[in-house]
Amino acid sequence: CHCYLLGLCLLVVPVTSISEAVGYVGEDITLPFGANASLSLSVIEWSILSNNTLIATYRNGAIKLDRFHLYKGRLTLNAQTGDLTILNLSQKDAMEYTVRAEHASTEIQKKIRLAVKRESPTIRVNYTTATETGCFLLLTCSSPDDGVGFFWKVQPHCWHSWNNTEGDPSQLVAYCNTQESVEFTCTSKRQKETMEAISTEFKIKCDGKVLTVNSFTASCFLIRKPPTASAFERFYCF
Repeated sequence: CHCYLLGLCLLVVPVTSISEAVGYVGEDITLPFGANASLSLSVIEWSILSNNTLIATYRNGAIKLDRFHLYKGRLTLNAQTGDLTILNLSQKDAMEYTVRAEHASTEIQKKIRLAVKRESPTIRVNYTTATETGCFLLLTCSSPDDGVGFFWKVQPHCWHSWNNTEGDPSQLVAYCNTQESVEFTCTSKRQKETMEAISTEFKIKCDGKVLTVNSFTASCFLIRKPPTASAFERFYCF
């Protein structure tokens, strides 16, 4: 029990565990305090770091959110439930958060450890065509993260080439002289940062008649057979 001036005492409910939360770069996340709206919280304080730097508070009926520059314009606080929402997450937001709230003569504290991950890149099929001995295809790899570069890996190896302009989606063109499954892996990473690389794997099978891409099937044809041409041939799918 904490006692203050004028003999006011608060029953402190200790932190018994640390909750885990996972968010993604560029998205929003709500860190829950989870109070019942009928409790009428009188004080809410969200803090970070070992010195309990305040980032959002509710006192005397007023919400204050611009307490720390890294979160300026990116926080909302629900005065009824005590929940804190962080907008437009970055990897710098990954840390431990502490919330302290007062209700009547009770003080409650909770801790939440937030992990911030990057979204995996997405591989999309632009064009596909099946030949008698394999397949010819064009894939695009994109990422919701800004300023990333892309790298491709093809197994088993077959002829392929891709462009890689930092910040823009990467396109890969490949001709695989096989009727077995081929796995394409696209990896995204920022070149000048230590952020982890994230990969997406994508399997495709050419059976010489119809090209099957995971659960998507497309029938395609070529106006003129490549595959040794130096320029891309035009082909269509239906």
